[in-house]
Amino acid sequence: MFQIHRMRISSLVTLGLFLALCGGVRAEQGLQSSAPAALEVRVLEAQVPPAAEQGERYAVTYRMEIISVLRSTSRVKPGETIVVRSYALAQGGADTGTAAPVLLTPGWIGVAYLAPDPKAAGPEARWQFVVAAEGDSFADLAPAPPSLRWTQ
Repeated sequence: MFQIHRMRISSLVTLGLFLALCGGVRAEQGLQSSAPAALEVRVLEAQVPPAAEQGERYAVTYRMEIISVLRSTSRVKPGETIVVRSYALAQGGADTGTAAPVLLTPGWIGVAYLAPDPKAAGPEARWQFVVAAEGDSFADLAPAPPSLRWTQ
């Protein structure tokens, strides 16, 4: 009798863990899918402050070339250069509940999930963005060529 209850409990615990993991994946995909822009980009330049104290959040600015537009509410085109405001945590940063975006290096190619920069103004505003999916704003490309649009 005790063995039957133990099997039921372990089955319920396993199911609960599975559902919790699936929920985490859906939350990540939710942030990425709700981002106004998904762009395949190449980092041209990364402006990082010289030193930040341990655990401190600091601003990072990237200049990126658009390889292809997967979706976007702004009218950007492949070949254009955009500016992206992001942030990072200095090594040993405290856990703030949300992950900070990874620090990218020049030459990195991947998908950026972005939103138009609310602080941008004037005609240049169309090329200024901020991260839209917190720590999941930058994703490496799958081991395959970039999208079909890139080759056109």
